[in-house]
Amino acid sequence: MRHTHKACRRGIAGAILAAILLLSACGGGGAPPSGGNDVRPKPPVPAPAPTPPSPPPHPLAKPLLAEVGVSQFGRQVGIGPAFSNERPDISDLETRSRRGAFAIGSGRWRDQFGRDGSATAAEVVRFLRSFQTQHHREEGGDLVFVDFGVQKTLRIDASARASERMATITALRNINTSLPWRHRILLGPDISDRLAPEDIPEDEIHVHFTDGRATWPDLEEGEDYEPNILGIGGSNLDREAYRVLGGYTYIDRQAVGRDATRMEFVVAHEILHAWGMGAHADPDTYPDVLLVPALPRNLNEVPRLWLTVEGEALLAEIKIGPGTRVSDLTVADLGPWEEDGFQLLGQTSLGGTDADAMQFGTGYRNGLGRPWAWGPVPATRLRDNPAMSGRSAATWIGSLLGFTGAGRPVAGDAEIGIDLSSLQGRADFRELESWAQEMHPGAPGSGLRWGDGDLGYTIGVATDAGTEVFVSTFAAGDDPGMVTGVFMGARHEGAAGVLEHPDLSAAFGAAR
Repeated sequence: MRHTHKACRRGIAGAILAAILLLSACGGGGAPPSGGNDVRPKPPVPAPAPTPPSPPPHPLAKPLLAEVGVSQFGRQVGIGPAFSNERPDISDLETRSRRGAFAIGSGRWRDQFGRDGSATAAEVVRFLRSFQTQHHREEGGDLVFVDFGVQKTLRIDASARASERMATITALRNINTSLPWRHRILLGPDISDRLAPEDIPEDEIHVHFTDGRATWPDLEEGEDYEPNILGIGGSNLDREAYRVLGGYTYIDRQAVGRDATRMEFVVAHEILHAWGMGAHADPDTYPDVLLVPALPRNLNEVPRLWLTVEGEALLAEIKIGPGTRVSDLTVADLGPWEEDGFQLLGQTSLGGTDADAMQFGTGYRNGLGRPWAWGPVPATRLRDNPAMSGRSAATWIGSLLGFTGAGRPVAGDAEIGIDLSSLQGRADFRELESWAQEMHPGAPGSGLRWGDGDLGYTIGVATDAGTEVFVSTFAAGDDPGMVTGVFMGARHEGAAGVLEHPDLSAAFGAAR
């Protein structure tokens, strides 16, 4: 895929000197599975002078429902990195205890083949430097890193089709799971007017789906987009502060076609460009990543960023000093870097066998908490469960395990309550305590109170990927953050999920 065009505003000295180009600058586009020639328009115009700090995100912007996403494999359902090799078993963790009905484990762990997304600092540096290798092939010049700026709100063109909207939301989930809360992209209200790229507010990303390219930003006179391009994405930048401002993408739905996987890949690729990742990885070395310059020939699935070196590289980029040349990058630029992470895990049996086990946990690596939940899918919908017959409500009681943004373990009580007539309810977390980094959570009362000790959220039952889930409804009075959960066990004996808060990434499990 080829992405550079005149409308991108690469706001650094390279835009003036034509010598230094941003790794996180501008991009977009795509090619069919057979590949295609690149379009090579002229350099972008300079960005505006530095501006004051951006305003808060759009007042109607929210975290995504089911932000971590839900996936099902056979009789098991999972949220986040929940499946084999993506997270540890309790037998992999050296410290054990019990907390109510749950066995609790903690300790450092990584998958020996990196299937959990872990990577050494040297591997991350090698991946990031591959952008410079590819850029020399495409345009030459030196790439540098930038500041991704304030938290962005993504807004979708109101004319987008339902399938395009779903591709965008799925792509956002994929990207956000690899980023700390303060860098995650929020989902804002639709947009009805199409702004010129330079007029997009500096805290927003606008996504447009078009029939052809006639409404895309203009190139230089006499130039046109290469016929194989599927989409474009770019950023406005503060050229002196190396800071990303607003961003935009345009996707040609006719060129992409009706294949949902192709659409999701292209949308995720372009959002990354609009967010600020403006160059391409070397496809000879990394043919299966999102930021390749051409759509893969045999595209069966979209890479899950949080399980790849590409996701680790996104996490690393936000730590690298703006203006650092990619060609000069060393492991020292990444700061302290962990190959493995400290893990918390809880589990209980819902039916007396290993096949009925419900597990939940959170890993913490390089400043990012990665919560997950896993267990057996119910045999029926909640309302159709014979065990619920004659009941007006159901309640699940259990525990929460997670990490603060600084990596301090947190544990507490969890309670999920659902009104069976309205399928609305509450998720409440109480007696929340924290301990020192890499300490096993002790008995209740042995830690320090976390915040005011409790969090509460209004939730509703919905369907995600064919699975019945419960998710935050963002009611007035709820605490910041969001809950995503699933029911588990043949007769809904369990409820487990993840809690994402500005200063807490956690998982929870509860039994009815």
